[in-house]
Amino acid sequence: MPIWNAESGLHTGRVRVRRWSGATCLAVAIGLAPMATPILANEAQLDIFGFTLRITDATGAITHVLEGERMQQFDDIGQQRAEKPQLELLSAGHVDWIWTAPAAVHHPAEQRLELLGATEGLRLPSPQHLRTEIETADVTILTQSREVLTDARATMVRPGLFMTGVGMYADVDADVIELKADVNTVYAPEESEEPRQ
Repeated sequence: MPIWNAESGLHTGRVRVRRWSGATCLAVAIGLAPMATPILANEAQLDIFGFTLRITDATGAITHVLEGERMQQFDDIGQQRAEKPQLELLSAGHVDWIWTAPAAVHHPAEQRLELLGATEGLRLPSPQHLRTEIETADVTILTQSREVLTDARATMVRPGLFMTGVGMYADVDADVIELKADVNTVYAPEESEEPRQ
């Protein structure tokens, strides 16, 4: 079988075998070894499956908990990206609101969490609050001020109340939920436990 002969540039029928010294083999091996690749922009510096982040205030009290299936941290752009996140907002040490979405982008330096896609919020019932369910999309949560915002259509359901509108603003601490535009409201009396006759 013909091979390329580097010396003459012609094909020959012979195979040339050269003996290389150990130093030559080492130099070739070093030259062929993969070099350490620099971290590219937008390459995750941290990739965790099954994560829980507990965020505290200045006194050490837990203010919110973020957990999910996967979290990637991108130091170069100051973001954490989460898959199937669940955010729990706590008040006085108890879970007050739970927010879920298919994905999220967390900006820790700005104390902002962007829930991406179909988003559900649930306010747990307490002596001070009625159970409240919210279905919307693409929600921004300002974790320090505990404000919740979206420009998408939002539906809010409470016992005896159904509201839908476009755009929503909520202030967790002030117990305020506002639907911004195209608002429709349906009131329904709560069913009594007494049998009808």
